Amino acid sequence: CWNYSTCDERNLKSCFQVTAFCQENEHNYEAPNMQNKKCGKATWTVIFEDSVDKDALRSLKPLQSPPPPPSFKVVQRKQRIVCLILDVSGSMEGSRILQQQQAATHFLRNIIEDQARVGIVALSTFASTLSPLTTIDSDTARENLIKSLPKVASGLTKMCLGLSQGLQDSGDAFGYEIIFLTDGEATDNIAGCAPSAIQSGAIIHTLAFSDSASHAQTEMLESVGARTSDWFNGTVSVDQTVGNKTSFVIIYEISFPSVYIQSPSGSVYTQTNMSHDVSQKTVTLNIPGTTEPGDWKYSIQTTILQALTLTVTSQAAQADVPPITVKTHMNQQFSDGTKPMIVFAEVSQSYRPVINADVWATLESETPYIHYACWTMDCQTYNLQVVSLISILVQLNHPKPPVFEEPLDVGNFTRTDIGESFEVKLSGTAPPNFPPNRITDLSAVIQEDTVLLNWTAPGEDLDQGTAKSYEIRWSFDLKMLRFNFSNGYSVNTTAVSPQKARSVEQHSFNLNITIQNGTTLFFAVQSEDKQNAKSETSNIAQASKILSGPKPSGISNPDMNLTGLVISLCVVTMLICFIVVFAVKHRKLSAQSDMALIVTNECQNNLYA
Repeated sequence: CWNYSTCDERNLKSCFQVTAFCQENEHNYEAPNMQNKKCGKATWTVIFEDSVDKDALRSLKPLQSPPPPPSFKVVQRKQRIVCLILDVSGSMEGSRILQQQQAATHFLRNIIEDQARVGIVALSTFASTLSPLTTIDSDTARENLIKSLPKVASGLTKMCLGLSQGLQDSGDAFGYEIIFLTDGEATDNIAGCAPSAIQSGAIIHTLAFSDSASHAQTEMLESVGARTSDWFNGTVSVDQTVGNKTSFVIIYEISFPSVYIQSPSGSVYTQTNMSHDVSQKTVTLNIPGTTEPGDWKYSIQTTILQALTLTVTSQAAQADVPPITVKTHMNQQFSDGTKPMIVFAEVSQSYRPVINADVWATLESETPYIHYACWTMDCQTYNLQVVSLISILVQLNHPKPPVFEEPLDVGNFTRTDIGESFEVKLSGTAPPNFPPNRITDLSAVIQEDTVLLNWTAPGEDLDQGTAKSYEIRWSFDLKMLRFNFSNGYSVNTTAVSPQKARSVEQHSFNLNITIQNGTTLFFAVQSEDKQNAKSETSNIAQASKILSGPKPSGISNPDMNLTGLVISLCVVTMLICFIVVFAVKHRKLSAQSDMALIVTNECQNNLYA
């Protein structure tokens, strides 16, 4: 859907040099490409209408003068440098300081890659360096960093002091990473020091334990798993692109649970195979070597009501095969409840999209009606469910190795990305009614005079619940159906009852017309909820009826004629062989008769002599 000149595919297989995006009047809606199948719109429309806030776009004013020429700086980090800035102020007492220890321990033991450099800074009324930058070159180095983690909380929350100390420890902060773990309740003016930290070139990740965190922090989350007094069961799929240094980490809140983990081949791991850190309330299973690919099942049992969290981490299995990764972001950072919060997720392997991925999201919130998600590769909206958090975090070995170019069938896989935070402030009124989400995977096939349609069921509200009904229309004209859906020919759907969101819908229809050979038809669907709110028109599905041409005269069955030809050749060959054998035998008999006659005459001559 764009004008481009092809790049060198040996170096950038999935990239094109884009020179212009086509607009609606230039877009070819009948082209059988992924753009039409998934989005059905011109690229210009997707970028400047569907992917931005239209109200904000209208308020933009054109530039009064040409923009300045762009400048670029290409940098490559030789070694990853990370500083953990940990809040140990008085408001972190109790469960918060324990959760901080658990999170930091997991990061140091399982997440950060070898040869990276890590430092630790503590902040409260004052800021202090607990550990200078240390190279991760052994398990001993990891454990020494873990031992230096703070265990006591007291004092004020001087966040600017901690940030300044972390930047000072790094030296040249450009490309330097800071992980800021705090309750977010600053007692100083963080808004005054945040701009200088950002301008330093450091990459700052902020996690907060409180819902009253400073607005200067843009990423806040708290990871918790299922809260139960019974079994906590599930499955994690480990694919062929990962498997090295795989670990299962279970964090419990109160009492040590019973843990059972089963490999795809049936091997069962219990507490006897795991390490237990009583002080941090964690249970860890480290799988030696390369983990067996397939579905790993876990069962965790607790007899008292408590929170349980399972996190699975794994690194790339081969240096030249990039793992599948997922990147996420929110469509907005603040909401008043009038618009759905959308999580965009991009699933890829070495910058190439993974098309057949089933994507969902989880959200820890007390307002379930804002739970919505969308996968940009599929233009599809999926439901966010409040479920337990199960993570596979993939770390690329550093430095980046050469990429294996051949596609790899990885089978089932699981990936989790912890995305951005957002704030919802409700006005007190009920949230608006959201229509069913748009169907984006409609497909059609013509068999004789019957049409087979397939699609994924939408929900009552976007992708949640069950829609009330479907409206299906068809046309000989694609553009008419797209821009004037109600003018298309209607399909009788009285016998069709929508299924629950994300179910597979498969239905056949008779259009009450004779579909001639060579005919192409276009189909589209709209869904409706109980409040008569209609979804956007689905993608346009195209189906053609193509019959083979008439058979040549005298040939009723090509297969039978081929068989007859083979049999005839065999008969002729056998007949020729018979004639040759008969001729040879006849010649031998004639030669023998002539020889006998000569011998007889010779004998008679001798007798007379």
